[in-house]
Amino acid sequence: MTLGLAAQAQENFKEPFIEVSGVSEMEIDPNEIVLWIRLKEFEENKNKVQLEKIDQRFLNALKEAGIDKKRLTLADAGATLSKVTKRDKEAFREKTYELTLTGSAELERFLSASAPVEIDNMRVTRVDHTDIEKYKLEAKTKALQIAKNKAQVLAESIGSGIGKPLMIREWDEGPVYPMMANVRFKAAEADMSQEDPVAFRKIRLKGHVTAQFEIR
Repeated sequence: MTLGLAAQAQENFKEPFIEVSGVSEMEIDPNEIVLWIRLKEFEENKNKVQLEKIDQRFLNALKEAGIDKKRLTLADAGATLSKVTKRDKEAFREKTYELTLTGSAELERFLSASAPVEIDNMRVTRVDHTDIEKYKLEAKTKALQIAKNKAQVLAESIGSGIGKPLMIREWDEGPVYPMMANVRFKAAEADMSQEDPVAFRKIRLKGHVTAQFEIR
């Protein structure tokens, strides 16, 4: 029975081969950064600063940063400015937005322009790239070339060479997104000049491939 298994193994692997793996890593800048922004009324010198006033300052800052207002959407449909009852007048109204930015440079411009605005809270909720799949494939292609070069060097060390590929297997390893997605800003407590939200701007990709090549 052992001889039968050995004979079967020889039948399945008629050609000698070498199996190697290749790993490639790359970093890309995101071109999609989504911010969650909350504006909220507050008291100043015993007077309430109205939400309409804060909202207008915020929209002016957006314009100053050169950001299209079309990329700003309401995150809370309940934040209506028009209808305020007597019961609501004692409460501090709030309004939340989602703002989509095209990269770290635009983020820096927005933070600079909005620094004087009384933003109650702001955080990055999503960081991505519109061509992420293309870059993932590029990382895997580089990994395959690394595997091929490794196979060639190893085969030459024993006086042989490599021929056609017999098998290529890719390992799907998801991208590592920047830690900035977890960074939160609170205007009342944080000094924007001390925070560096762009420091974690890179998306890290890893391509991992295993391949078998014929030994000649």
